[in-house]
Amino acid sequence: MKHTITLSFSAWHKLQEQIILDYGRATLMISWRLRDTLGFTVREHRDYTQDEWEKAHTIRLDFYDEQLQTLFLLKYSNFIEPEYSA
Repeated sequence: MKHTITLSFSAWHKLQEQIILDYGRATLMISWRLRDTLGFTVREHRDYTQDEWEKAHTIRLDFYDEQLQTLFLLKYSNFIEPEYSA
């Protein structure tokens, strides 16, 4: 079962910097390595808001392993902004 965490671009950039420090640049840049190491893949998501001309642009982290998601949340929860953690 897939679980998703939504991040703003600013939160994602801060998280990227921390992942690079913790695991190295290659882990972040290779999707299968990111999924094997941290349990998720990254995708950009655009959605229309109330004004059709304005798009909400966010990053989605799709988790495929519940245990790795729990570990991620324990380690990196300070990077997740409250309005995106639905």
